[in-house]
Amino acid sequence: MTRNSFITDERISHEGLFATFLRRVKEGQLGSLPVILALVVIVIVFQTANSNFLSPANLVNLSSTVAYIAILALGINLILLLGEIDLSLAQLGGLAASLLGVLVVRQGVNPLVALVIMLLLGMVVGAIQGWFFAVVGIPAFVVTLAGLLAFTGLTLTTLGTQKNLSMSDTFAFDFANFYFPAVWAYVFGTIAVIGFAAGIIYSKLRRHGEGLDAPSWTSVIVRIALLAAVVFGFLILINQDFGLVMPFLLMIVIAVVIDLVLRKTRYGRSIYAVGGKVEAARRAGIRVTWVRISVFMAAGTLAALFGFIKAGVTTNAGSTLVPTQDLLNAIAAAVIGGTSLFGGRGSAWAAVLGALVVGAINNGLYLIGFNSDAQQIITALVLLAAVVIDALSRRGQRYVGRG
Repeated sequence: MTRNSFITDERISHEGLFATFLRRVKEGQLGSLPVILALVVIVIVFQTANSNFLSPANLVNLSSTVAYIAILALGINLILLLGEIDLSLAQLGGLAASLLGVLVVRQGVNPLVALVIMLLLGMVVGAIQGWFFAVVGIPAFVVTLAGLLAFTGLTLTTLGTQKNLSMSDTFAFDFANFYFPAVWAYVFGTIAVIGFAAGIIYSKLRRHGEGLDAPSWTSVIVRIALLAAVVFGFLILINQDFGLVMPFLLMIVIAVVIDLVLRKTRYGRSIYAVGGKVEAARRAGIRVTWVRISVFMAAGTLAALFGFIKAGVTTNAGSTLVPTQDLLNAIAAAVIGGTSLFGGRGSAWAAVLGALVVGAINNGLYLIGFNSDAQQIITALVLLAAVVIDALSRRGQRYVGRG
């Protein structure tokens, strides 16, 4: 390609940028843009109202809270991609945390062995619920509602008479409160930015080589620069306090793995296909039953991991005894992030972005003096707005023949 043709392509890309944006709005193909803009507005509003919002200490605290909400939301997100809902995940996490506490604190079981047991519990319970849904044919709403009630009773039974089982001297506490040295935080940040840059550049070059529409180099550079600014700005701030906490890094790693599985593997594409049109997926040779059961297994494992992190952060194995608010926050996070309630559309990063929005709203409202009632009302309004956007997006996709 000559230099003149390269400049011409760039000029065409710039001239069509606004028109492309309007077309994507009409077709309901905005992706994560609305939630990113909402997050920017939220940060500006709360930082203006209280200068402590972006303080290092508050960001460290916020990152711990967002981590366990996002891990649970990633499990909810997988279920939503199937077009279903799971009401029991948070309580399953509570049951797993209670089992961990009893095994480690009361029975003296090796912490790593107890961790494996609780993760297996989440996986097995997910498989059982998935089997009732996918094979027996009971609606997921009913199966998981029954699970919610059963896990509440089992949690009470597991804890026995002592409901507040302290986790302050356990592996869970040490894990949830481990902070990386600043140099390691910057190393992780550099790896994240380089990985993102390599992926987006490779995608552009491949699409251009195949003759498909590709973003301009200016767009690619701007996206990389923005991510680098956010990542290193965040790391600089939190390293002025305790630094990068382990659960937040774990949440990012899990999101990266799930994102790669969903986008780059046949199994991930099968999840989207089953969530889009079940009968079409079955006729295409996809093992619908296995996909459904395996997704519930993955979600159950993530629920157990949520319980592990939550118990370590709150230092109480019974802290998730009645985790209704955690469940609602996780569902809100997945939907606010852009995952469709109707299935077949969404991403792993939707859960993470949504968790950031939910966590930032609750944290910001607390800083400016609002009580929990106001936090729930405002979160509900944001959730409603996200559902409206989802419905309008689906209408736009049907209009252009994509939905």
